[in-house]
Amino acid sequence: MGTRSNLVVALYGDFGEFRLARSYERALQSFGCTVVRVDTRDISGYLAFWLRERLLHRLTLWSRTWREIGAARWNKHVLQMLSDAVPDLFLVLNGDLVMRNTVLQARSSGTRVYIIHADNPLPPWASSRPETLPSALACDAYFIWSESLVARLQHVGVTRVEYLPFAWDPVMFPYVGLSAEPTCQVVFVGGWDRDREAWLTQLAGRFDLEIWGPAYWRTRTKVGSPLRRCWQGAAVEGPRAARVIANAAIALNPLRRQNLPDGVNMRTFEVPGCGGFALASRTAGAQAIFPEGTAGAYFSSLEESSEQIEHFLTRPVERMELAEEAHTLVADGHQYVDRVQRVLDVFHSA
Repeated sequence: MGTRSNLVVALYGDFGEFRLARSYERALQSFGCTVVRVDTRDISGYLAFWLRERLLHRLTLWSRTWREIGAARWNKHVLQMLSDAVPDLFLVLNGDLVMRNTVLQARSSGTRVYIIHADNPLPPWASSRPETLPSALACDAYFIWSESLVARLQHVGVTRVEYLPFAWDPVMFPYVGLSAEPTCQVVFVGGWDRDREAWLTQLAGRFDLEIWGPAYWRTRTKVGSPLRRCWQGAAVEGPRAARVIANAAIALNPLRRQNLPDGVNMRTFEVPGCGGFALASRTAGAQAIFPEGTAGAYFSSLEESSEQIEHFLTRPVERMELAEEAHTLVADGHQYVDRVQRVLDVFHSA
């Protein structure tokens, strides 16, 4: 643990039970920071109707002006919270609907503004909003999970960009340990998309596959898809997800296209954190943290993923050794306290 801090930090994000804001809040508090919640679960009452209605909200993704008008009351509310709290640091997670002028006004009052973006902030990805880049250009420091995105953000003019990957939260994803008697061969815990459907469909006919995720796995998969039988009827989060992952022989972690070519995601750290064995998309970012063959197992194609599953299903000792080494790496340097230490180092070095 690093040096304790008496900073007041206004933390912007979703403070639902298993959300990233909770992990950062716990980590900040462990350093002695006073955390003031700016909870985005309260946002709907401050938004114009076109930002509350799903279809109309999608239309605003091409209009910064309409988003600024529609979120004006919310940004005024956020600035009032900052005025009342007088924080040293306004730490924004993603920052949807936090406008550039709000960032500038917060900075003019003496509060530093740091943004941690958990998705891909650049077009053409859906996580890029009209306010994303203007706010990035206006803030004091911007943190992102990909080295290649660091370079791209610097290229478009973001002056201080820092590499900051995800991490493991042992409260949210407690250590269970890899089961010596797995309940299934292969498990996938996560959301549906077309790429994942196409890939998992090919695996479903060859392996004992369980899918835990939202109902899209039933409603959006093709009629007659074998994945509808693989879907376990519910999404799992937190400790329940940790048990599901640790009780499978292999936990799959196919990265979305927005996380390629060198990225990681939250599951990159959560699977080894809870003690599971991960078979993941091969990226430079993941391999740098979990070296292949000693702490990580990867694939770059459908064919290789099948070969790797067949290989590791017949080698339980090798699975256990890799899982244990990966867990040691996560526990020793990739928890959210380590990420907050990095944020505080940037703060105190400015």
